Amino acid sequence: MTDPSVMTEPAEHLSTQDATVDVVVGLLTLNNAGTIEQVVKSIIEGLQRFFGGASVMIVNYDSGSQDGTPEIIERLAAGQVAVRIVPGAVGHYANLGADSGLSGRADDVRRLCETAQSLQAKVCLIIEGNLRSLSPEWIELLGRPVYHDGMDFVVPLFRRHRYEGTLVNNLLYPLMRALYGKRLRYPSGGGYGLSGRLARELIKNPFWSQNEARSSFDGWMTTVALAEGYQVCHAVLGVKEQDSRLRTADLAHVLAAAVGAIFHSMENYEPAWERTHESTDVPIYGAVEYAPLTGPVNIARMVSGMRQGVRDLLPLWEVILSPETLGQILTLGIQESDEFHFPENLWVQVVYEFALAYHDHVLHREHLLKSLTPLYLGQTASFVLDTQRGCTEQVEASVESLCRRFEAMKPYLTDRWRWRDE
Repeated sequence: MTDPSVMTEPAEHLSTQDATVDVVVGLLTLNNAGTIEQVVKSIIEGLQRFFGGASVMIVNYDSGSQDGTPEIIERLAAGQVAVRIVPGAVGHYANLGADSGLSGRADDVRRLCETAQSLQAKVCLIIEGNLRSLSPEWIELLGRPVYHDGMDFVVPLFRRHRYEGTLVNNLLYPLMRALYGKRLRYPSGGGYGLSGRLARELIKNPFWSQNEARSSFDGWMTTVALAEGYQVCHAVLGVKEQDSRLRTADLAHVLAAAVGAIFHSMENYEPAWERTHESTDVPIYGAVEYAPLTGPVNIARMVSGMRQGVRDLLPLWEVILSPETLGQILTLGIQESDEFHFPENLWVQVVYEFALAYHDHVLHREHLLKSLTPLYLGQTASFVLDTQRGCTEQVEASVESLCRRFEAMKPYLTDRWRWRDE
């Protein structure tokens, strides 16, 4: 006999079954039979331990699994917690290139937000089914800030070695912080906590029809929370281990998607970021940890990548960058690899000029964004050379210094942006 708490149905029908639910856990899956048992057990234990007095539900948004993933979820949840299986489009991730920011994944989260709205949920958790490191404590850390403390968006912080996530540290985080004034690290997927009111905000946002923003869903969701003034925080979750069965996208593709989403959102939220002049801390739940450095960093290869960019992309950079900025870039191309230094001021100037060029449509936007990659490699090489002999705390101090430089030089962006719009 089928357990009455287990049902398979479209998301829009869920409200006919349950009047309200306090906590909805949206479980995103595609062929995750190898990890899903531990994931579901951890979710159930976390809900029972930390949300014992609340009404809860797991809603599985499955994108056409062929390995029995939804059936495993049904079996494990039966008699433990209410569960709904919401089938998605078969093969919906098949041709996409990275775990984070998938277009199909965005559709699942949209349906999750619609479910949370239908059930009038107070808390909406997003959990990815390919996690190997999920523990019951994750459910508490992602949900408690929303359920008890009135937070709207909980972004995980994971234990990472000092040079893991250099795209975040050297570009995405400093730029987002300068734009929207919150010291919230750029998200990297795995799990999130949302309030019911933020879920409702996401549903009505025009993002869903904008391909540029959909290419980096995590960044867009973060931008909405920041620009619309929602309460944001971090939850420290330890190590993140995931199975990845999707092809690995190249750096240029990842950078173009992430930076492009930020630049595109600047068009939508111009009043919000123009009136922001300084940044403030966000609450952090848990103690931040850093893993030791593992293995050498190939600095020479990164510098070589930048030099190749100077040779191949100069005609594009001449259109994107000011003569002064381009002249300084050209001098970097003659530095020796072990002495390479990309000044902070110059890097900030480069990023802001790329944002202005994107705003002005000076080139095909994908070509423009991908041409930033060699310059990012040069900045990263410089960052490693400047910090490799220091401790982790010194690396963090270098990131903080760069962030403050982005903030201090923000008038370089806003003044030119306004001038172009006049």
